[in-house]
Amino acid sequence: MELTPVTALGLVVALVGFELLDRLRGAVAAESGGRADDTPSAPPADASPLATDLREHVWKWVVPGLLLVTVALEGNSLASIGWRIDSVERLVFQIGVGLAVMLGMNILFSPLWARVGDGGESLAAGLGTFASLSVPERLFVALTAGATEETAFHGYALERLLALTGNVPLSGGIAFLAFTLGHTGDTWDRDAVARIAQPALVTTLLYLWFRSLPVLIAIHALNDAVGLLLADRFVVPEDGGGPADGRDSEASERAVSAADGDDSDALGWLRGE
Repeated sequence: MELTPVTALGLVVALVGFELLDRLRGAVAAESGGRADDTPSAPPADASPLATDLREHVWKWVVPGLLLVTVALEGNSLASIGWRIDSVERLVFQIGVGLAVMLGMNILFSPLWARVGDGGESLAAGLGTFASLSVPERLFVALTAGATEETAFHGYALERLLALTGNVPLSGGIAFLAFTLGHTGDTWDRDAVARIAQPALVTTLLYLWFRSLPVLIAIHALNDAVGLLLADRFVVPEDGGGPADGRDSEASERAVSAADGDDSDALGWLRGE
């Protein structure tokens, strides 16, 4: 495969499109909010969109929308960005295996993560910010994250990088770094992003294994849904004293486990208990 201007633009959209979109919307918000009676003033201190603003998540669909246009301009099919389903049975099997792998990796690395960073407190606080959303809204956020991010970072970027370079480690590494760094911002601080890097790496490896975009969308969305549905447990009280239940360490570990799919309550939810 040759790198054409259309594909090059598609790679830019896939790898940094979410960041560019946030910056554009932040600049527009600062411009519109920083004027009064046509008199320029300083932009608001927090001009970027909030993660709990559903409009931000609706806007994320712009990125895969542009990528679908790019695929059409390239003359390629959806299969070229990983839209492959061998059978319903295999789809369900791969989703189950993917969730089990994410759970197993979390159990394996949990002792290590407990000794580095902030012990998961920043990730817990980030999850707690979503408690203001209703259950359908949280599920929408989870579906949006799974569908938009997997389409961009794995479906388009990883598939095109593989086609252009034929180098699996290079292509996977670029997609993984873009995926991880794309979560920096107002909701997740540096320590939380470090924790998010683990499932980001796992999903990248799973995509290279399954090469099925629908499978990874489902795994990603279900994993996020578990954490978001448990967000009420990780609300930080106004006095800044930690999660609402007062058990900082325990709540932090539950938040990290929920985000990675390792929590007894989360497993109960998946079983419908």
